[in-house]
Amino acid sequence: MQQKLTPQQLLLMRLLQLPVTTLEQRIKEEVEKNPMLEIESEPAGENNTTADIADDEAGDFKGIDIDEYYEDDDYDYREQLEKDRNVEEHRIDPSEGLSFTESLFNQLALRNVTERERTIAEEIIGSIDGSGYLGRDTQLIANDLAFRSGIDVTDDEVNDILAIIQTFDPAGVGARNLQECLSLQLARIEHPDDDTSMAATIVNKHFNQLTNKHYTSLMNILKVDEAQLNRAISIIRRLNPKPGWGRSEENKGAHYVIPDFIVSREGGQLNFVLNDRNRPPLKMNSEYTEMMQHLSNQGSLSSSERETLQFIKTKTESAQWLIDTLKQREATLTITMNAILRHQSAFFLSGDTHDLRPMRLKDIATVTGYDESTVSRVANQKYVQTDFGTFLLKDLFSKAAITESGDIIVAEHVKSALKQAIDNEDKHSPLTDEALTRLLNSQGFKLSRRTVTKYRENLNIPVGRLRKEL
Repeated sequence: MQQKLTPQQLLLMRLLQLPVTTLEQRIKEEVEKNPMLEIESEPAGENNTTADIADDEAGDFKGIDIDEYYEDDDYDYREQLEKDRNVEEHRIDPSEGLSFTESLFNQLALRNVTERERTIAEEIIGSIDGSGYLGRDTQLIANDLAFRSGIDVTDDEVNDILAIIQTFDPAGVGARNLQECLSLQLARIEHPDDDTSMAATIVNKHFNQLTNKHYTSLMNILKVDEAQLNRAISIIRRLNPKPGWGRSEENKGAHYVIPDFIVSREGGQLNFVLNDRNRPPLKMNSEYTEMMQHLSNQGSLSSSERETLQFIKTKTESAQWLIDTLKQREATLTITMNAILRHQSAFFLSGDTHDLRPMRLKDIATVTGYDESTVSRVANQKYVQTDFGTFLLKDLFSKAAITESGDIIVAEHVKSALKQAIDNEDKHSPLTDEALTRLLNSQGFKLSRRTVTKYRENLNIPVGRLRKEL
């Protein structure tokens, strides 16, 4: 005995995890692919024209070109659903303006280089990531040039061209690591003073001591006091560790969040609606439905008519699957959101994160009767709009922590207390994880050192030694 998902179940799982904006685009694509689907809001004039054509050609159906559909649309639900395995295609919207990579190519165009050097430079620029770093080894770049362009280059040649690119703006671009990135930026500073020279020495010769914050060792090596070292380190801190990051971000354009759920409060009661006002309503194409009925009622059919009938039946089945699945998706979202709303009613009424209750996927799955994976797909990439802001639905799911008194609280509260303790610590002598554990336990949280370490790492906060400042 084997349990196997039907194509419609696979389609439901894929549609469940789509946010409303992606779903709208997906529906429009399906309408273009499947002639049996149409949007109810189409202009009446177009429908009348289509109906007149159908009446004129109802006798022989010569208006249907089966080959044209098969050439333009090789999409079949049964085959596609089996292949996709719940994997969605992610589109990248082109941003307006000059991209980071285009900026580098433009700077290259202004340089007087040979055709061979330009080819090498273009390969290098293509290997620079969005942060501005060269993400590949120069030897691999030389190998790719030999394989793809038929140009035999040495590692030294690649490094020479890389040195030219490292003079491009922004400063630090083309670096192979953080140390080189900071060094390139310091070398660009005109008329460096003593503090800048010391900063360059630290980065170029004593970078390991800097990253590990061995300040006492640095002061002994450089024979300087704490004030002098502090000025040099301040210069290093003002450098950009990701020279390409700011440039790429500014070209991404504004992103607007469209919520999937809209929650409102009326007289102490919570209500919500699904935000599907932009989702095009679908229906079956009446013209092709009539054609299918007409052909089905005929006693004998020609080869062309049999192909037409089979084509319409296949597309009808696919269209009906999509319409039924969309209704099932709406019902699943409604039931799941209702359960979440009841579980977190205090938070939705007050907007205070301290009113959040611990909530796991399992809790909602138990109430709704759905599988945890289904609840996860509902919460994935979905936004909820409330009177106090719009946020990701999955942010409401959090594990529980127990206080000394036995009360169950959201783990986020513990993280908030942990972050506050670290923010208020003496940066000259940061708290160790053991000290943080004792402090949180004194505040009533029943935590082990291992748990405190895990929460600190979840907050992307380094260990105490690396938080030390002069």
